[in-house]
Amino acid sequence: MQPQVFDETHPLEEALVWGEPGIEALLGQLLPKSKSLFFSYYEVLEARKEFRYLRSLVENEGIRFTQAKDAMVQRLKKTGAPGEPSALREVENLLLARADAYYETYREEKQREFELAGNERDFDDVYQQIQQDIKRILREDEAAYGERAATRLNHLLSLAHELPLANIFYGRDQSQALTDKLVLSSVKWEIRKPEVAVFKQALVELGYQDSLVEIERGTFEGGDVAMFDQTCFVGVGARTSLSAVEDLAQKIGPVMDAYGVQVAAVVNQRHEREAEILHAPNDEHMHLMHLDMFWIPLEPKLVMAYTHEVDQRRVLRVAHKQGQTVMEDLGGFRHFMSERGIEIIEVDRREQENFATNLLNLGGKKVIVALSTNKRVIAELEARGYRVLSAELNKLVGGYGATHCLTAPIRRTL
Repeated sequence: MQPQVFDETHPLEEALVWGEPGIEALLGQLLPKSKSLFFSYYEVLEARKEFRYLRSLVENEGIRFTQAKDAMVQRLKKTGAPGEPSALREVENLLLARADAYYETYREEKQREFELAGNERDFDDVYQQIQQDIKRILREDEAAYGERAATRLNHLLSLAHELPLANIFYGRDQSQALTDKLVLSSVKWEIRKPEVAVFKQALVELGYQDSLVEIERGTFEGGDVAMFDQTCFVGVGARTSLSAVEDLAQKIGPVMDAYGVQVAAVVNQRHEREAEILHAPNDEHMHLMHLDMFWIPLEPKLVMAYTHEVDQRRVLRVAHKQGQTVMEDLGGFRHFMSERGIEIIEVDRREQENFATNLLNLGGKKVIVALSTNKRVIAELEARGYRVLSAELNKLVGGYGATHCLTAPIRRTL
């Protein structure tokens, strides 16, 4: 099998996702923001319903919705891991024990976070609910996958690593289809690092082993990458480093050249410098962590963007020639787009923080937005002839991600 993504605006044929958030996300609710990377507490059971609704929206448009979690389950049915629990009851006890440990360790810190966020719920009540939800989701996993696979899956996602893989359902960041290659990421924060190896196993199970390319220098996350206008745009800042873009250019530069595609780093130099020294992400970095948080292609020569951040970015052409990396400064990001005749639909700060640009482009002037609350933006799109569907991800955006973050197009029609 081969991926096929040459432009973010081409009609979508197949989207790769992880799947519904599970017990790993429940455990993440018990961790402080600095570790979990979640914006605020959210009800995981409601988030699972939102994910199912997003799936229905995509599939109703005739688009294949491929879940990496399902592929991982098939792999786990064939092979286990040393020391894993042998029965569902055993893994349940271990999950509840880990929840207890997080509750005891972080209770006071989480209560302060709740108060600062204006959350009226008591953290003790939330903890009691999470205990019940762990049992419920475990039973749902057993019904869906069988006892052995449910046991192995939840051990892998919630127990096998130092921290639960609470963010894995944001399924764009771990890999990215670029032309006919699948680039595996090198993510920044500890809680997310093991996700890439899990996705790699799932992609091998799906038959993509011959298309895989691994980033081995710096950090690189899929939300920072978009193919558009014969260019592979890579955001450099809070999550992705320039050294990783150099590694990308070295590894797939010849492939890009063959298709007439250049690699362009879109750099926020301040964020990149700060990211090197911060021990935890700050709010500014989280709101602008990836390119897709402030900029998204809609159709040839048209993008939607938060131009305050656009104006903080410079564009560097990155190429690998005769064994060396060559960089060329192409000026400010706004200037770069203007020179190419690319029009910008501008969003303001409130709309950007409400995930206006974090939409899934289905092609053919159809998009799925995260929330219907960005009424001005939706009206602007509809006035331009777009069909706008809303996924209503009121809970799922609690992890600083929305529709685009949840979905990784793996095939688009040329």
